[in-house]
Amino acid sequence: MKRLNLRIKLAVPTLKQVLWRSGCPPHEAGAEIEDRARKALALLEELSSEAVYETVLFNPGEHPDFLRGLWFDKLVSVSIASLGSRVDELLDGPAELDRFMLDSAASVAVESLMKTLQAAIADELNMIPTKRVAPGYGDFPLNVQKNIVELFPDSGVTCNESFMLTPVKSMTGVTGWIPQNN
Repeated sequence: MKRLNLRIKLAVPTLKQVLWRSGCPPHEAGAEIEDRARKALALLEELSSEAVYETVLFNPGEHPDFLRGLWFDKLVSVSIASLGSRVDELLDGPAELDRFMLDSAASVAVESLMKTLQAAIADELNMIPTKRVAPGYGDFPLNVQKNIVELFPDSGVTCNESFMLTPVKSMTGVTGWIPQNN
């Protein structure tokens, strides 16, 4: 196992992305909804320094048991990304519509963080990624979430008995890597 030390920047979502994620098409949102979405984006911008992300690599044939069957013949990266616990505190705040917009913005932001991390890994390795898979999708068992979180003890992310992550705007992913010349 090898840890990658990459530096990436959290890409704060656009207003349009947040409105679409909230189920409110931008052309139908209205001024109040747009203002609340802008407020959520401003909060995310303030909290961007709390985002964490980490990646470890496993060479072919050296995958831990929980990765057996996934790209056994490839270099595999296991990653974790989180917006941090302050977002959780704000999601418990008073104004329901504000929380809803923040939830939408944070969902887009953590997915974007993971995509940005995957792009940085591709640049670092000079390789092409497979599709990223996450525990709970397809036949990749959700209980693997706990194994992945254990790889990153300093991330601040925990996994409960139901395999849900805390902070809530956290995610994990596994990617296989293909050499550029294939």
